[in-house]
Amino acid sequence: MAITDLIGLLGVAVYMVAYFCVQVLRHPPSSHLVTSLNLIGPVCLLISLSQDFNLASALSQAFWFLLTVVGWWRRDRPGSAGRPEAAPTAQPRP
Repeated sequence: MAITDLIGLLGVAVYMVAYFCVQVLRHPPSSHLVTSLNLIGPVCLLISLSQDFNLASALSQAFWFLLTVVGWWRRDRPGSAGRPEAAPTAQPRP
């Protein structure tokens, strides 16, 4: 097994940890931990794809990485308070 295969497996494990944090541990998807994991995962998988290239996988990982960077930038930019909260729903009439 090549080192790039091990790096790819590490990337998959990082994705699973991020998903576990959101689904089981209830970390917000925009938390620094989950965002960091979502940056590390695709980088590892892109490195593994350097050995056995697959265009569909490479595009998927590149877009995952770019969308995570955009989300992180939008969350942390000055003057940003995160996503706006949804408007309260109207109460049913009696």
